[in-house]
Amino acid sequence: MRNILLFSLVILVHFSFSQGTLSFENETHDFGQIEETDGFAETTFTFVNEGDQPIKITNVKASCGCTTPDWSKEEVMPGESGFIKARYNPRNRPGRFRKSLNVSTTGGQKILYIAGFVKPRPRDVLEEYTISSGDLRLKHRSLNFGKITTEKTIEKSFDVYNAGDNSLSLLMELMEVPEHLKIDMEPESLLPKEKGLLKIRFDPKKKSDLGFLSDNITIQTDTLVTEKNQFYVISTIEEFFPEMTAEKLDNSPKLAIADRVYDFGKVMEGEMVDVEFQLTNNGKEKLNFRKVKSNCSCVTYELKSQDLKKGKSQVLKLKFDTSGRRGNQYKTVTIFSNDPISPTQMVTIKGTIQQRGDSK
Repeated sequence: MRNILLFSLVILVHFSFSQGTLSFENETHDFGQIEETDGFAETTFTFVNEGDQPIKITNVKASCGCTTPDWSKEEVMPGESGFIKARYNPRNRPGRFRKSLNVSTTGGQKILYIAGFVKPRPRDVLEEYTISSGDLRLKHRSLNFGKITTEKTIEKSFDVYNAGDNSLSLLMELMEVPEHLKIDMEPESLLPKEKGLLKIRFDPKKKSDLGFLSDNITIQTDTLVTEKNQFYVISTIEEFFPEMTAEKLDNSPKLAIADRVYDFGKVMEGEMVDVEFQLTNNGKEKLNFRKVKSNCSCVTYELKSQDLKKGKSQVLKLKFDTSGRRGNQYKTVTIFSNDPISPTQMVTIKGTIQQRGDSK
């Protein structure tokens, strides 16, 4: 047995030293700052075959379509050198970058890197304002308020631009806007090629909802009254709690959730997955469940009571309908309560759904 092991070790050592080995001068090239308008940036990695056998590069794969590689196509003999070129296209890629080149050879693999910073070219105004509603241009179709609370009405402004040859104004009577949103423009009339602000006031109390929300609105101007252009007002609403003393916080309701993640393993598509999470009020005042929301309509819930006395527990029942779904699943359910310390808490169900006939 010992002789077999020694013989195997000799073969392994002989194989390790009887092959080509690439030695690069540099394995990373930093271009520094390059101009987007200057076109392609190129560099060459040179290497020497320090092994005792010929070596050949069989492929070089870039991590991004923005990088085009080239390399020595012939075998590189021991002691001789070769090259790998990288050509990076900075167009429409402003900012810092780091890309890899996966080099495959007859002697193994190597990874090279290129990096740098692309200074953006000056943008044409129509490239900056890409979304149109008639002659009125905006930068984005989604108008994001971010995270807000129920404390008060929030106002946010979004840049607009008149790309037409005539002045324009909003036709408020033809716009479709939810009651909790108010919209106007500053100035009220935009001159040709003038920039302005679309001002939106969001009243979370009128919205009367919590969590991630998306409201559809249409924007119409007097330059084009037949076209309806839909935009989305995005927000995440959390309940506002005024500042509390340490004593009040100590007496407040406190939601505790046992085992926040449930892994149902593997089930067949079409099966119903039933899950229960235990909710407990560890506080000294009554806990009230404001809302329970799932990130998927495929998950429904049952909660017997919206209120939970101190020291009491109840079960949150979830039912996951796997119909029409396949593969790894990750569903979340958010629980909103009057716990001032942790008013928003989440539970998760995950697992894998297989179709009939799947072997794995």
